Amino acid sequence: MTRFVSGISGLLRSIAAIALVAIAAVFTGLYLHYRNEQTAYQQQLQQALDVSRQRVEALEMMVERLTSVRRMAQIIVTDQHTDPVTGSVLFTALLIAELDENGRVCNRSQVTIPGRIAYFEGLVVKFEPDCVATAEPLRGHSLALLRRVYSESLAPDQGFPLDTPGSIPGAYRTHSPAAAEFEQMLWSRFWTLANDPAMAAELGVRVAQGEAVYKPMLPGRLYELTIDAIGGLNLETRPLPEAVSEVLAAASG
Repeated sequence: MTRFVSGISGLLRSIAAIALVAIAAVFTGLYLHYRNEQTAYQQQLQQALDVSRQRVEALEMMVERLTSVRRMAQIIVTDQHTDPVTGSVLFTALLIAELDENGRVCNRSQVTIPGRIAYFEGLVVKFEPDCVATAEPLRGHSLALLRRVYSESLAPDQGFPLDTPGSIPGAYRTHSPAAAEFEQMLWSRFWTLANDPAMAAELGVRVAQGEAVYKPMLPGRLYELTIDAIGGLNLETRPLPEAVSEVLAAASG
């Protein structure tokens, strides 16, 4: 009887051990499966986050391109004479420094206009927003040719010329040969392009037109001609750097 009980006990212990091993194996399998599933989920989540981050970065770059502004020229008043009796401005002398795409001066002009209000006229080519947003090499930013300067008392056809119509402006002469060839074609056929929608669409051009910005020019200010990535010309007013003020004061004194 004792042997029988002992045998039964041994059998039960063996069964229990086997059951424990089986249970452990099941739990181990479940754990490994869960861990693999968790790892796969984490990898998928990380991939989704990476894709979302790349999309956000791409959108931010597009917004930056679409809202970027390029400086075309800087202008200062070097002299201005006023009628002592009437107080009206007789003439305004301007120094115009055109800038290349790296912000370096590529051309300087000195003009004197009657009156105070100066008009800066340019020919502007605006490309389709998609071209600008994706930074197409030849169409990644609006282009402008600064044509002439005049005033309320000086007719446009009597104004002072800046860049030569039909040629590449000095601001763009540092571009690649392919870009230079494309831009030369745009400027040489500008008015045809302005009146030919089919040709404009083929070249990715949204608008080709003349524009003029103007305002009273005052001593002690720095004026900047800029062009928006998908827009046109702007004439912005900024404080005149102290060093420039000192030079002008010394010259006038």
